[in-house]
Amino acid sequence: MHAATKTAGTCAVPDFRLADGTAVPLCLAYTCQGPAAGRTFLLLHGYTGSHFALDATPRAADSGWAAAWAGDGKALDTRHDRIITVNLPGSSYGSEWPGGEASYATVKAMAGAIDALLAQLGVAHLSGVIGYSFGGYVALQLKSDYPARVGHVLALCTATQGRGDAADVDAMRRLDSVDKRYAFRVATLMKAGLAEWADDHGDAALQDQLAAVRRWAGEYSAASLWRLRAAAVTFAVAGCPPDTTMLYASSDTLFPPPAGTPSDRIVETRYGHQALVLDPAPWIAPIARWVERCPHTDINTTEVENT
Repeated sequence: MHAATKTAGTCAVPDFRLADGTAVPLCLAYTCQGPAAGRTFLLLHGYTGSHFALDATPRAADSGWAAAWAGDGKALDTRHDRIITVNLPGSSYGSEWPGGEASYATVKAMAGAIDALLAQLGVAHLSGVIGYSFGGYVALQLKSDYPARVGHVLALCTATQGRGDAADVDAMRRLDSVDKRYAFRVATLMKAGLAEWADDHGDAALQDQLAAVRRWAGEYSAASLWRLRAAAVTFAVAGCPPDTTMLYASSDTLFPPPAGTPSDRIVETRYGHQALVLDPAPWIAPIARWVERCPHTDINTTEVENT
């Protein structure tokens, strides 16, 4: 029997190792949409995001963040291909562990947990992985550590080495109220493209964005912020793995395009690091071209009915 067209669930990773060596039972949340007989793609969210990338219903403040280019009839088409999304360990949307409150999950450990999930789902090979921002770190790590499992990688607005330092981690720990997290996120977004977007779209549109940020501040914990920041600080891979495409936003000040980046790897936009979400239209064509280059394969012969 083929997998259900749409499903959301969790899988158990019983011996998940945190950065300090503590072993904890991880509950890894994921969604799956599309036919099991097609190509399989993995989609990974950013630092403050959720794995509800295709789902426009309000399951999280950013639900549907990839819906402009992923879903039925989109560049990444769930009528023909299967898309798996994973909530990264330590985030606030379902991937969690009991105990080990003083530690965090490294990007390498996250990649290992995703590999375990794929094995449980019967996915022998991914045609491609798309990772946005922090999700790009995990995509690069997954390709580096499990090359037989991963075909191609599309890394959006990211780098091969993480950002931040220990002071950033301490600052995230202190965001222990909704108001503090809201103020932090608004300040970050304004510097990452929202100010320019508001200039172009007006105050009413900005107020809608700020309402979503207020909701996010109630959903996302300080623990998630500091844990993922700590993972980012310690992340690095030795260059881009084979079959990796890096795609940048022209105005991104967090992950600016490196000197010499080909023009077809740069999306022209005013909206900085947030351009993929605030202005997805220019991203659709380059994502579609990358999807087309991912080969079809019959390697995924294991069929799993998800519950």
